[in-house]
Amino acid sequence: MYAQFIKELIDLPDVLIQKVRKEEERWIFELSPTEQCPLCPVCLKRTIKMTGKKKQWMHGYAQRIGIFWVELPVERRRCGTCGMTFSTSYPGISPRSVATDAFQQWAAQCCIGTSIQAVARMLKLPYTTVERWFYTHAPSFLSNDIQPKAVCVDEFAFRKGHDYGVAVMDAETGEVYAIEAGKNEEAIGRALAHVSDSVQYVVSDLAPAMKKAIQGMCPEAKHVVDDFHVIQLFTEALDRCRKSLGKEGKKHGHVRYVCRFLTQCPEKLTEEERQTVQKWQKESDSLQAVYQSLQHYVSKSQNERQAKRRLNAWIHRYLFCPCSAVRAIAKALVKRTDEIISCILSPYSNGKMEGTNNKIKLMKRRGYGYRNIQRFALRVRLETANILS
Repeated sequence: MYAQFIKELIDLPDVLIQKVRKEEERWIFELSPTEQCPLCPVCLKRTIKMTGKKKQWMHGYAQRIGIFWVELPVERRRCGTCGMTFSTSYPGISPRSVATDAFQQWAAQCCIGTSIQAVARMLKLPYTTVERWFYTHAPSFLSNDIQPKAVCVDEFAFRKGHDYGVAVMDAETGEVYAIEAGKNEEAIGRALAHVSDSVQYVVSDLAPAMKKAIQGMCPEAKHVVDDFHVIQLFTEALDRCRKSLGKEGKKHGHVRYVCRFLTQCPEKLTEEERQTVQKWQKESDSLQAVYQSLQHYVSKSQNERQAKRRLNAWIHRYLFCPCSAVRAIAKALVKRTDEIISCILSPYSNGKMEGTNNKIKLMKRRGYGYRNIQRFALRVRLETANILS
C-alpha cells in the first residue's frame, strides 16, 4: 500500500523507485530507468556508455516535508556507427531545468488566486524562477479554442523610425491574442495567424500593408477601417491649417482651445464660439475647406444603401476641391470605399487598443524587452478570462 502510494506520487513513466534518503532538509527519491539501450538519434543504431552521473530535480511538495526531489542517472553515450555523442533524457524532465515539468505546472497552478511572491515564499524559491514557470505554463490554463468574432489589429512605435510592433486584440473583450515585432506585411500576417480561422471582422487603419495582410490571412473576413484613423486625416489637415494661422501666441492651452473649436460639431459650441470659428474660416480658404469637409463627412448611417449613397455624394463633392488637403483625403477614401462603408456601419473600433498600445509603449520605454511584453499580453488574457483576480 505504501509503495503504491509512493509510485502514484512520483508518477513518472518507465522508472523504478530504488530507495528514499534524506540529505539535510531535502528528501530525495532515488529512481532508475528500466533496462534499455538508448539508440542513436541520427542513425538509430546501438550506443555505448561513455560516462554517467546522477542529477536531481524538484518533483513535488508536501506540507510537512516541503519540496521532495527525484534523482536519476544521466549518461553520456556514443554511437559506434556514426560517432554521434549525446546525453540521455527522460520524458517530462528537462535536462537543463532544476524541476520536472509536473512540478513547474503545479507551481504555476498555485499562483492562480494568489501572488507569485506568496508562492515563491512558500516554496522557498527565487521569485524570478516561479515567475518564469508561471508565464511558461499559464497559456495551458486558457482555452485553446480561440474563436473571436471581431479583432483589432494596430501597429505601435516603441521608438519612431526604429522599433515597431503589431498587436491583435479582441474587439469585444479587450483580450490581447498576439504581439509581434515589426510593422510590415509579414509581421501583421504572423499576428493574425492566431485568429485567422474564426474571425469575421478585422478593424485596422488605412495602411496598405494592413489590407494586404488581412486579405492574405483572413480572406473571408470583412475589413473595417477604424473611424478614428479616418477622422485623423481631417484633424491632421486642420492642425496644419491652424499652425499656418499663427493665432495669438504659442501656449499649449491656447492650442487645445483652437483644436477643440475646429473639431467639435457646431451644435456643441456656444454662439460666441461659432462666431469665432466663422471668423477663422474667413481668414483662410484652406481652413474653411477642410473644416466644411469634416462637418459634411458621413459618420453613421442606418443601412448600407444609405451609407453608400452619402459617401459617394461626399466624394463627388470634394474629389475636385480647390484645397489640396481635401483632395488628398477624398482620393484616399475613394480607394477604400468598401472598408469605409463597413466603418460607417460597424460598431467596432480600435479605441480599446489605443490604451493597450500605450501600456506596451510605456513598458518598452522603461527598458522591458519583448519577453516581458509578451508576459503583459498573457496577463491581460488571464485577467480577461477571469483566471487572475
